[in-house]
Amino acid sequence: MDAGSFDAGAADASVLDAGVGDAGPMVPLPGFGAVSGACGPLSLMDLTSPSPATFDTRLDFGMNPFDAGLLSDGGYRLFTTPNAGGSSVASETFAYEVLHRCELAELFATETQVTYTPTTSKKTDLVVTLEGQVGGVSVARAFKFPPGSPLLVSDARSLLTGKFSDIQVSSRNVDPPWRWRKQILHVLAYDDVARQAVLDAAAQIDAGVRGDTILYLTTTDGNDAFIY
Repeated sequence: MDAGSFDAGAADASVLDAGVGDAGPMVPLPGFGAVSGACGPLSLMDLTSPSPATFDTRLDFGMNPFDAGLLSDGGYRLFTTPNAGGSSVASETFAYEVLHRCELAELFATETQVTYTPTTSKKTDLVVTLEGQVGGVSVARAFKFPPGSPLLVSDARSLLTGKFSDIQVSSRNVDPPWRWRKQILHVLAYDDVARQAVLDAAAQIDAGVRGDTILYLTTTDGNDAFIY
């Protein structure tokens, strides 16, 4: 979809109608996989504060085969819409699904809908509305090949440093109406070793590199090979 076919007015209206101030449904919302952990605490203050924050969740698929019919409308749209390349469709879909089910985020734009100046800018993976705010979401996978190899803190630090740096560039260059106030880096961790490596690495990264980015960490369990 090109920028000309994107209905900016309808998207802006969706921000205003996001239900801010309503008690809202209980979280996590139903969907594929069991969500647990810090599900639901992301607030308007977190989304507008100049300070970073970290949230830690889990997503357990059990032994169930993947069922796209259990995705939210936004998740299904992401899963069936080509992104800008690579093998990250599943990880981007479930990064969104956790934010939707835990934080009531709604999909605002897919990766290929968003434009930047210059066009060669680093890009974010998707854009959501949350608590009446527009937010960019960059997605990363904390995983080391072959499966079962421990992710080292140095590996995680390299991953996060690159992502945090790219986020500052895409945030600076994104065009209206997608311009966000801050971004979420949603990391999907393969196991508890990868999870701890990400948390340890985040604590070591210079504040100037991380900026105000929200680190949202989801450790996946069960039949999760399709994510990685």
